[in-house]
Amino acid sequence: MRIIILSSSTNRSGGTRQAFYQARELATRGHHVSLCLPEDSQMHGMGYDDLIVTLPADRKRWKASIEALFAADGPTVVHAFHNRAVKFVAWHGMFWRHRGVVCCAHRGVMYRPGNPLPYISPGMDAFIANSQACARVLRLFTPAGKLFVVYNGVDDARVTPRTPADTAREQVGLPPRGAEAAWSSSSPAPLVFGFVGQNSPVKGADILIDAFARADVGEARLLMVGVSHDMWRPRCEALGIADRVHLVPHTESVSDMLQLMDAFVLPSRTESLPNTMLEAIRMGLPVIGSAVGGVPELVRGNGLLFPAGDIDALAAALGRMASDHATREAWAAASHAEGERYTIHARVDALEDIYAQLLRRRGLHTA
Repeated sequence: MRIIILSSSTNRSGGTRQAFYQARELATRGHHVSLCLPEDSQMHGMGYDDLIVTLPADRKRWKASIEALFAADGPTVVHAFHNRAVKFVAWHGMFWRHRGVVCCAHRGVMYRPGNPLPYISPGMDAFIANSQACARVLRLFTPAGKLFVVYNGVDDARVTPRTPADTAREQVGLPPRGAEAAWSSSSPAPLVFGFVGQNSPVKGADILIDAFARADVGEARLLMVGVSHDMWRPRCEALGIADRVHLVPHTESVSDMLQLMDAFVLPSRTESLPNTMLEAIRMGLPVIGSAVGGVPELVRGNGLLFPAGDIDALAAALGRMASDHATREAWAAASHAEGERYTIHARVDALEDIYAQLLRRRGLHTA
């Protein structure tokens, strides 16, 4: 199958990573794949450069660059990621139909589209939402037959630690495991609650810090990854928890940090399907998440939900996670089992089926 994946994003966002991972997996399965990226994309140099086609700086030249990749003797699937790429494909897809091109787009945000025209464009054969919650938003704009849901996948490398746990603990200032009480329901060791995110208010770092200060969690630690030390340290000091909160800047080796956590917390004010929680689930962590967007779709007997922004409710959830050893272990086992749903292999299995279905609808066939 000839597949062109187009992203207009220049950063390493969750959507950009999905585009990259699925391009790599599709190519591994024998498809003829091109991943079209802007020249200033941060994904250059991340591997599989033979799949990457660098788009011209002048977007007026994108059309010719992409059309040069169309299959000469069969159909082509074009899969767009991010706003500019989606608008581009929705428009040009109307003129590509006679050339045997099927067009679809990824959608992974919860807000209503400001411009509904791409969603009703005859040039777009399908929209692929990354959660049921996201799909419900799109149903206001998109014909039902064009709408599919495929969960994001986590690359195996993202859940394979590179650094031994003892070394990683020392690097972030956590005490060695041997210095803590042994794990048991009668004498639990201090837990490490974990967060992976950024400083944006949307991610709710402030909510988590305030809730951790109120929670009855004994000597538990809070490991916050991807945040600014200078921004959050004063808040922790004012709340009297600075000695139990470890603030770590962004790292590409997220699994090195996840392996240190006993439970994962997502306090976001809004989300569609957070990749950070998917990574935590794949690593078998029990989870606490705010009940927004697609998060309730991920908390399936493997943790707790709380109303977004409710500090007292989150504090209570942290307390229960810390105090109920047996249930926490059961939630961890459930996360481990659920993780199989969120692999790149599972995602690409679903995408291959959708691509084939779209081709059949148009009377197009591949060998």
